[in-house]
Amino acid sequence: MTIAATRPGTAPVPPGGAPNGTPGGRPSRALTAVYVAGAVTALGTQMTMLALPWLVLETTGSATRAGLVFAAQVLPMALLGFAGGEVIQRLGARRTMVVSDLARAPVVALIPLLQTLGALNLAVLVAIVAALGALAVPYYAAQRVLAMELLSPHARSLARANSALGGVQNGSAFAGPALAGALIPLVGTTSVVWLDAATFAFSGLLLLRRVPAGGGGAGGSAAGPRGVWAGVRHLCGDWFLSRAMLSTVVFGLMLRTLMITMPVLAFARFEGDARVGGLLIAAVGAGGLVGSVAAYALAARVAPVRLACTALVWVALPLWMLLVPVPASVLVVAIGLSSAAVPLANAPLMGLLSARLPDGFGPKVLQAVITIGTLAGPLGFLAAGAVLDRAGVAAALWGVAALATFGSGNLILALRRLQATEDPDLVAPSRSRPVLPAQDTGGDGHGPRREIRISRHPGDRRRRPSARQGVRPAPPGR
Repeated sequence: MTIAATRPGTAPVPPGGAPNGTPGGRPSRALTAVYVAGAVTALGTQMTMLALPWLVLETTGSATRAGLVFAAQVLPMALLGFAGGEVIQRLGARRTMVVSDLARAPVVALIPLLQTLGALNLAVLVAIVAALGALAVPYYAAQRVLAMELLSPHARSLARANSALGGVQNGSAFAGPALAGALIPLVGTTSVVWLDAATFAFSGLLLLRRVPAGGGGAGGSAAGPRGVWAGVRHLCGDWFLSRAMLSTVVFGLMLRTLMITMPVLAFARFEGDARVGGLLIAAVGAGGLVGSVAAYALAARVAPVRLACTALVWVALPLWMLLVPVPASVLVVAIGLSSAAVPLANAPLMGLLSARLPDGFGPKVLQAVITIGTLAGPLGFLAAGAVLDRAGVAAALWGVAALATFGSGNLILALRRLQATEDPDLVAPSRSRPVLPAQDTGGDGHGPRREIRISRHPGDRRRRPSARQGVRPAPPGR
């Protein structure tokens, strides 16, 4: 880690001048623009997740073709996901988001335009949707990298930013399909898709106008690691990140298994009551939204390790209630509690992960995390279907509770070790803060103040130079 001796009363300023250097700071205009752009884009995307299959059903009546369109949007992440980090590293996070948004706007607009002209068939629609999926590959990692670059490298600040971005996703997943479902009967499916195109254009223009060109690594960086697999190699080479990724994969399997098991649970245990199935699935979205709001409020007040460990207990514990023959209302509350705990754990964990990354590694490592988590989804659906067919609902629920307990326990042990062996405040052995110019005299007559470099790598115990050595130490907390 690199810090500099600074004049009393000054502190390193985050890129873009964001007043977010402290955990409880108010978001800057640039960071607020990132949040708003992410919310608008996610809302439009979630609306289209319902509108496109609905369009296929309206025109062909084929559920198989509707599923093909949905798969075409997800497939590019599986095929191209790890390459997304290379795009972010070359273009920079801000430019990646702007290009992705402004490119997707006309591509989405092709769908209602061709439909109106009578030129839209299934092959063309699948090609358009696949292009949309490819353009979206680096977007979410770039979003988090840009937030990191607009903030100070403090784990609590990063945790708060990640909770806000998580809340954007959860809120959009909850509201987007419902809004699309209300608008389709009123204005038609093609009008909803036009609205999605408008959300992409709005988001790209907002980022272009509100996020400074010099903020967020606008021109890309050649200093990062080389190669498409660099992010995966770094994850495997760091003991904490590798443990975190193991739990990420386990949670991905668990959540997909839970999602496919809930309707079957309602059908088998509650005599096919569709209302129970709907409430169980709605509890996931509602719990995630409540948890994201709580995470944003708590991230600046509670130590990241403590918040994550407490939340991880509540991710797993309520799911054991699914094995007990209790009323449907108890199951809804249990799933809601577990779902609320997920963003409460994710926000500090992503903050710790982001703060831990060396300079230049953020794009590829975060893209690797998102891609691996995405790849775990189809495996979870396939495994859950096989278990449900061969062993029944009870076995699948045992699997859900066991996977959640293993994933939580693994992370809690890793977090306790991290807290015991490394700096509990910084938790960032290799990340640098901005260094002030060495020729700054501070106006105190001591002459030019030279830079102080202090290694924070575990096991390095070099002492900080003192005033007796001719270098005035930085004031506490700088």
